[in-house]
Amino acid sequence: MRKYRKDTNLRDQIAKSEARQQITYAVANSLALNTLGIDGGSVRFAPIDSAAIAISHGWHGSFYPWEDVPGWTRKDTRGLDLALWHADELCGLCYATPRRSRLRIKVILLEGQPNASHPLKGLVARLMVLAVGVYARMLGCDVIQIESPEPAVVSYYQRLGFQFDADGCLVISAGRS
Repeated sequence: MRKYRKDTNLRDQIAKSEARQQITYAVANSLALNTLGIDGGSVRFAPIDSAAIAISHGWHGSFYPWEDVPGWTRKDTRGLDLALWHADELCGLCYATPRRSRLRIKVILLEGQPNASHPLKGLVARLMVLAVGVYARMLGCDVIQIESPEPAVVSYYQRLGFQFDADGCLVISAGRS
């Protein structure tokens, strides 16, 4: 039983790493970002580490428990933690997990840097959803769900293609992300 868990944990770590690499590569080669004047080669997705957490503590108005995420990923090995960087500037953080589901992955926390002049302003949620979509497809999940969305941002998610399903959950197809 223990060997199976270690094999599963290793497989999950590899999948998360591959998802981060795939989306980083896709963004680096994105003509859409170049059109916006953003050097996609300066954008990278990394795990949420102590440096990212320390930086997020300086974000005014941030009340999300980013310091808890490393513990969550240890307990839930399929949980995906993402720190979105542009060069040396942290632009956003995200934590998503399929928990016990094989059908949907839930975005539990998603936050962009509140500084109005950071280089990825207005793109953080879109890029994070793309990254979660890559990982969701690797896991075989069909749907990305925003867990308990803040009412003020529901319309923004809807502009990204999310819709309320029959159960009242804000979702998008993992294939559309």
